[in-house]
Amino acid sequence: MPLPSILIHEYVSGGGWPEPSLPKGLANEGLSMLQALLADFRTWGGCQVITTRDRRLSHLSLSADQIIDLDPEQHSSTLSHIASQCSAALVIAPESKGILANLSASIESRGALLLGSSSGSIFVTANKWNCHQLFVRAGLPTPDTWCVKLHETEAMAEKIGFPLVIKPVDGVGCEGVSLLTDICSIRVALSENIFWKDSLLLQQYIQGDPISVALLVTENDSLFLSLNRQTIEIGSSFSYMGGEVPFACDRHQEAVSLAKQAVALVPGLKGYIGVDLMVTNHGCYLIEINPRITTSYIGLRRVVNINLAEAIWAVATRDVFPKKISLSGKAIFKKEELI
Repeated sequence: MPLPSILIHEYVSGGGWPEPSLPKGLANEGLSMLQALLADFRTWGGCQVITTRDRRLSHLSLSADQIIDLDPEQHSSTLSHIASQCSAALVIAPESKGILANLSASIESRGALLLGSSSGSIFVTANKWNCHQLFVRAGLPTPDTWCVKLHETEAMAEKIGFPLVIKPVDGVGCEGVSLLTDICSIRVALSENIFWKDSLLLQQYIQGDPISVALLVTENDSLFLSLNRQTIEIGSSFSYMGGEVPFACDRHQEAVSLAKQAVALVPGLKGYIGVDLMVTNHGCYLIEINPRITTSYIGLRRVVNINLAEAIWAVATRDVFPKKISLSGKAIFKKEELI
């Protein structure tokens, strides 16, 4: 019996980037996640691995059974055709501008099984305002947040009071996130960042440790994998600098419990999911749900006792969790060291 074929597609290096020149560093986090996933699926050996590559990167070596070069102009149509020929697909893409949700919806329409969240659940969680409202309605702790029109930002921030965090409604990572301390910092943030929608979020600034909880999620349950520290440089613009897996935290159980409660609020979340929180001396606060493979995968695969690719397949296809998860050692990675 032939092995199932799995398409693993990373948006930027896989031919989805529409601009004439590719971003500096090729969006290193996405490419590093792609390399890690390809290596883990090949090590597992339970499938035939197909991946895509931007035709401008024909020199880039990828560990797959088949590599298909794509042109940005034909990215959507060609990717849909490839997906229709595969048993399953796993997408690495940003949530911003609906990219991840739309790619996932296209793959669903072609009949391939998503080794991750449904497009509907991605549409919900990619919108940070929707996510915040879900947390509030469920009575889960989350920073006070306001959705405001661009032209109302200054007046609303003065009314709320500083310090505040400004962020896009559907950004990814630290994209467009800034610390506001006065009116001048608002003007700087608005001039230096592109907000794709006519609204943005103002959020109560909470000082603490930014962490993520990595989970495997099935239709009705979730399994804790690791608690990870995010190294974030806070200032006029936030910058994601890397991570630490695992991270020892006095509020470990509280953080894990909140993360599991959060994902249970959204039907359709599946596979590898990350939940971002802030941990303070007074408690934990939910920030957002990442309905996809996150950068923590790069560190976690180095210290976990299982093959994460095999585990993702089992969760997505059979709703089966690994029998036992254990971590050994610590993995610290820096953004500038990623591929």
